[in-house]
This record gives sequence, C-alpha cells and structure tokens, in this order.
Amino acid sequence: MKELLTPSPPISGPAGAPSGYESAAAAGFTIVFCLEGQLRLDDQPALHDAVALARRHPGSRLIVLATRPEDQRLRGPHQRRIEAQALASLRSRLAALGIPLLAFPQQTTTAALAELRPLLRPDRLLQTQQTRLFGDWPIAPEGFPLVFSDFRRSLERPPEAPLPPPDLTGLGWTPAAWPEAWPQEWLRPVDPDPAADLGPFLGAAEGADALEVPLGDGLGEPSLDPQSDPRSAFPFRGDGPTALARLQHFCFGSDGLRHYKARRNGLVGTEFSSKLSPFLALGSLSVRRIWQEILRYQALHGADEGSEWLKQELLWREFFLWSEQRHGAAFHRASGLQNRQPAWVENRELFARWCRAEGGHPLIDAQLRELLATGYLSNRGRQWVASHFINSLQLPWIWGARFFEWWLIDAEPALNTGNWAYLAGVGSDPRSFGGSPRRFDLERQVGLYDPEQTHRQRWS
Repeated sequence: MKELLTPSPPISGPAGAPSGYESAAAAGFTIVFCLEGQLRLDDQPALHDAVALARRHPGSRLIVLATRPEDQRLRGPHQRRIEAQALASLRSRLAALGIPLLAFPQQTTTAALAELRPLLRPDRLLQTQQTRLFGDWPIAPEGFPLVFSDFRRSLERPPEAPLPPPDLTGLGWTPAAWPEAWPQEWLRPVDPDPAADLGPFLGAAEGADALEVPLGDGLGEPSLDPQSDPRSAFPFRGDGPTALARLQHFCFGSDGLRHYKARRNGLVGTEFSSKLSPFLALGSLSVRRIWQEILRYQALHGADEGSEWLKQELLWREFFLWSEQRHGAAFHRASGLQNRQPAWVENRELFARWCRAEGGHPLIDAQLRELLATGYLSNRGRQWVASHFINSLQLPWIWGARFFEWWLIDAEPALNTGNWAYLAGVGSDPRSFGGSPRRFDLERQVGLYDPEQTHRQRWS
C-alpha cells in the first residue's frame, strides 16, 4: 500500500472554470483510493486503511480511481472486454453508496490525476497492490531461489488470510456536498449489471461480519458473457460477483476441485479447470480468497489430490510474481535468468503466418484460432504452442511471449514470461540448467489428450 501523506499543493482554477470550482476545494477531506489493476472491494488492505483514515477525519469522502499500474503494459482486446464488465459492476455498486468510480484503465495513476487536476485535488491518495498470497517477501530477497521446488520448500510462513470488504457507509457524496464543477456522470452507473449484488460480501452494513458468511450465499450462478464466442472455454463475465460465484461453484457446487489434478489437462469446456485465472489477472478476485476457500473445502472434505494441486498452482503464480520483483528487467530479457542466449531464427514472414493461425500444423493452428477468437487457451494447449514455436519453428521466444500477453484473457506479464522462459530453457526449469529445453511429442500428446480430435474439429 502506497500513501501520499501530505496534502496536494493548492491549485488555482483553470481559466473559464465554472463558478462552483472552488467548492471542490471546500468539499471536505477527500480521499482518493486507486485500484491499480485490482477491480474488487473484497480483500483490499489499502481500502481498509483508507476507511480508517476517513473515520479519523469526520466528514471525509471517498473517490475511487481505476487505473493501470506503472509497470503494466496495455491490455489486449479480450482482457479489455472483461475488464469493462468488472468496472461496470464495481461502479454500479459504489454509485449506490454515493462513491464515484473514475475509470482510466489504459492510463497510469499519475496520468489520470494530471487529467483530473483541474477538478480534483485529494487530501490523501492511497494505492492498492497486486493480489498475492503474501503481502511481503515470503523468502528473503537476497536468497530467493531460481527454481520452484526450492521456493516451495523454503517458504517461511503460510499465506495470509483475506480481509472482508470494509464498511463504506457514510463515505459517499450527498447531493448537497457534490461540487458544482464535478460532472453528474461520475455517479451514474455504466451498463447496470444484474449480477452486481454481492449479497454479504459488499453490503455496506455487514462490515466485519462478512467473513462469517459462507462464500456463495446469495451469489447464484456465474454470469455468462453474451459477447463471448459460444465455443469458448471461458464464457464468463469478468466482474467480482461472477468471480466469487465461479469460485463457489468450482469448490463446493461441483466436483471440480476434487478432480482438478486429473482433469486439468483438458481442452474443451468450462469444467476441466478452475477458470479463475482471468479473474486473478483483472484483480476482480483475490488469490488469498481462493486459498481460504480451498482450506475451507479441506476442512470439510479432507485434503485430497485435487485441492493440494490447485494450492501448488497458486504457489507457482506466487513464485513467478516474486521472482520478477527480485530480478527486475533481467526476468524478461531474452537470455532469461540463466543468462544464456537461445538459438533462434528471426523469420518475420513465418511469425506473421503463425500469428494468423496459418503456421501449417493443424494442432497448433487450432489452438491459435481458439486464442484469437476467445482469448483463452488451456494450460496444455499453451505448452504445446510454446514448445512448437521454440523448438520446431525456432522463432524468438520473446515474440511468442508478447503475442500471448496481448491476446490472452488472463495475461499477467510475470506468469506469461516465466512460463515461456521455462519452456525456452532460459528460465526456472531445473532440467534446462546446463541442458536443452523440454519439448513435446505433439502426436503423442494428441493421443493422450484429444484422441477423438474434439478440440481440433471445434476450431478447424
């Protein structure tokens, strides 16, 4: 959590400003809370800090700003689509409390505040952080391991518990307090969302009791996205209510979690994997909330192979995020953390055909057609595509990684780069230290995971 502890310097009104401009300065103690790529109210430690600060200053009011983090590249088209859904849902909920949400999803906080500067000068600015299992280094940075197995064995403490949404009662703007210079559109919901009611999770009055309510009460079924391709394995909306409903369904409304390890290499449909990664990438779902629900499942049913495997996958995510933070730009360089240049051929014509799903391999082209049409690709499909790109086409792995980052509906730069570097033999694969990158026998893989060619026929 980052906080600006000193008031912004006085700003004189712009030339021709409305007569009510000065009322913005006199509107009381104004706190701006920045959702930097974290589009939820559940499990937001910095939002709890903002509410506590407001309670110490009677008459305080809250404005929520949705921006992108300074180090995040622009989202691709599929991710922007479900991001807009998450923003609409969140804005509807906040508007009901009189709290405006100002969305600048393609701009940094600095750029957004500069654009708002004639109208808005906050007394305090607090910014959220990316959802992680650990709020601080789980392992000392100077000894952070290069491979996942060492990371998992060296963890010094368990993941932290999630926080409930704070009580935002009284932090909204009344009509009498609303500065005349501020547009009324700031408080109008965009695309009112029928799934916007989170029941106990975002209720302004429940506050501290929210954790006592079982996840999913009043959530219903995950909302489908009418804009998605009907063949998509991720046909859901990107908002927080849908994320929590999907989590509830996977853990308690189906046998998905129990059989996660056995089914996770599937290719077709919504139930072969959790489908939680797009919500994590948007920040509309907290990874600590997922971990807590797995623990709740295990308390009820015991720790089985499926639930333990999903916990391991969440730790993989954590490993890549902290590894990127530890190594900085070196994490994304072509030579990777192993600092060795892989052999490749910069064949731009071949790359252009591959980008159009016209590379010539039926299995790979089918995977890429699914990616282009829906933004989603199964874990097994991603491994096939990357391995073929690196080993058979011998194209620069960083080209493929950037292509994935643009098109994937669940793109997170650290995870995307970490997985591509792993398969390229320059990252954290222990087999590749001093050896060659792993590669897949695609014909054998098809026999194992798509023997009836169901996926290929669907995307032919």
